[in-house]
Amino acid sequence: MIYQETVPVLPVTIEELKAHLRINHASEDTLLKQYALSATLDAEHRLMREVIFRQDSKALAKSIDDVPACIKQYVLCAVGDMYAHRELSTTASLSVHFEHLLDPFILYDRDD
Repeated sequence: MIYQETVPVLPVTIEELKAHLRINHASEDTLLKQYALSATLDAEHRLMREVIFRQDSKALAKSIDDVPACIKQYVLCAVGDMYAHRELSTTASLSVHFEHLLDPFILYDRDD
């Protein structure tokens, strides 16, 4: 699918992530960017389209300013979960309460 062919544009800034996670230093910026990229890729996979336009005519937004709040919240929550559960564990499980934030924007009938 076209939305998987290029690297996503992040729908949240590192500053927004740090505020959400209450991080006041720059030492984990690279890690946060990696988590945000993973969360954005996951969102795009679930939505079956790009969050921010790169080449997909069915992209959800044209710029970071156009991204719906619930999509941004999904990325913030997903990054928060990844940050809290950095290590794989047999006892820890990721929270999924925020997954339905994407539901209104999923393209169920994508035919290209």
